[in-house]
Amino acid sequence: MSFESVIGGEFLIKESNPENIFILEDFNEEQRMMADACQDFLEKEVIPKTKEIDNNEPGLMASLIKKSGDLGLLGLSISEEYDGMNMSFNTSMLIADIIGITGSFSTAYGAHTGIATLPLNYYGTDKQKAKYLPGLVSGDIMGAYCLTEPDSGSDANAAKSRAVLSKDKKSFIINGQKIWITNAGFADLLTVFAKIDNDKYLSAFLIEKNFPGITMNEEENKLGIKGSSTRQIFFNDVIVPIENLLGKREEGFKIALNILNIGRIKLGAGVLGGCRAVISSVIQYSTERIQFGVPINTFGAIKNKIAQMIVKTFACEAISYRSGQEIENKVVEFEKDGLKTNKAKLKALELFSIECAICKIYGSEIIDYVADEGVQIYGGMGFSEEAPMARAYRDARISRIYEGTSEINRLLILGILLKRSVKNEIDLFNESKKVLNELMSVPTFEDYDVNNNFSKYYNHVKKLKKGILIIFGKTALHFENKISEEQEILMNIADMIIELYAFESLILRTNKLYLKQPNPILLELAQASMYESTNKIYSSGFEASCNYLEGEELNFILSALKRYTNYSPINLKNCRRKIADHFIKKGNYKLFNLL
Repeated sequence: MSFESVIGGEFLIKESNPENIFILEDFNEEQRMMADACQDFLEKEVIPKTKEIDNNEPGLMASLIKKSGDLGLLGLSISEEYDGMNMSFNTSMLIADIIGITGSFSTAYGAHTGIATLPLNYYGTDKQKAKYLPGLVSGDIMGAYCLTEPDSGSDANAAKSRAVLSKDKKSFIINGQKIWITNAGFADLLTVFAKIDNDKYLSAFLIEKNFPGITMNEEENKLGIKGSSTRQIFFNDVIVPIENLLGKREEGFKIALNILNIGRIKLGAGVLGGCRAVISSVIQYSTERIQFGVPINTFGAIKNKIAQMIVKTFACEAISYRSGQEIENKVVEFEKDGLKTNKAKLKALELFSIECAICKIYGSEIIDYVADEGVQIYGGMGFSEEAPMARAYRDARISRIYEGTSEINRLLILGILLKRSVKNEIDLFNESKKVLNELMSVPTFEDYDVNNNFSKYYNHVKKLKKGILIIFGKTALHFENKISEEQEILMNIADMIIELYAFESLILRTNKLYLKQPNPILLELAQASMYESTNKIYSSGFEASCNYLEGEELNFILSALKRYTNYSPINLKNCRRKIADHFIKKGNYKLFNLL
């Protein structure tokens, strides 16, 4: 299978071929066998202990992570040199996806394999990696990542923790406080961020928990993910050997940002297992729940909810694995150019930081939506801890906060796009000018291949991109170097971009599947997605424009936006009913079992 070479954000100005896009259904037999093994482990070892996990049974979470290490699940991204499996990026995404069904365990597992292990893997010396990585891969060493402080959350570099070089210059003396630290209760190795002396930027340190001077509070009483360990950690004159400096001095901030890119895209995949579980539970419950003499999923209102949950989840799957493969493609490309694997991975992740942020935002908001609708369909039982929806609802809420809030990530998308546009890495400004010139010409009728069921959707994607380019270009031109102060407008444009990426990815996926198996339900998924994404794009563009334009100028832009978001009316009711009926008949919404 060959894939096209792109860079992050280029989807705004480039067209994609479905054959060049990786989709969930492209995973090979070996990867599916690994997925089955992971699912089997969860069903036997983790899911039956859900109540015990939520009650924080002493030693249970650590033992489960250790068992996942015995299966090789902790070292998917780690080189074989350190006992890892060195699997592809999308394979690790697939495992994160499956484990996402477990809530608290998923959080603990993700923290250990991601932010707690990868900084060492990417930035550690050979000696540091030889000392700690095999233990992290086996589960004999548990990891935690210590960045957030009382006065530094989104503004991570504002951390007040300090490191001072000892008089003999053989160690650092570290003082400070960290909060909201996942796995703190059982972690053996802490990746800690602090500023050395009066440095401008953070540095990173590998600190063993048994070093004298480390204390912590009791477990936080959280809204959700109650079974994951979350504590405050205090460092009081902790002596850290100088050889435990991770990376270079003042490189900690860069390490934190690069690792967060991984965390963000993995979160986009990591919600999927939870989404599928909720949808499948809802389908089963609504089949068994009888009201007015019939199952409640025979009612249009319930079908409408089920269909929307499915379309959004299907789109989230599409963006997650499309983005994951694009990162992997760049890694391979950079390796061929001579870069070592770890540097190639970091460079690729940075290049696709826009897509990482999109996956994080879309995934975290979809799991919230799905869980909320799950509670609603269950009705009164949805509010009971005896049913599965209550825990799903509570566990979902954190997703919009950790790995960078949804708001921060929206601003990040536009910040990166603007920088790349100024540097001409992505030619968004010139493309915006082309669309403006097009507006001055006589409108042309839509021309698409009537023999291709997806041609009209690709035409619509092109139009939506033009609409976004108009809003983006006009806003950038209007505010120039003061644009960063217009956060509301930037978030409006980010919402347009997110919806476009979701819609395009869904169309590419449904088209690729349709070429192999022309199931009509794929056309219904495409149609439903077009309706929802287009309306959101229009609404966000409308709000962005009204927030700073007036008079004739505003009318002109809104007219342009309407032109590029216009589409033929559809019978949305019938469309969504067909989607719901398809999956109600199947009895579930499962991985690799959609058609």
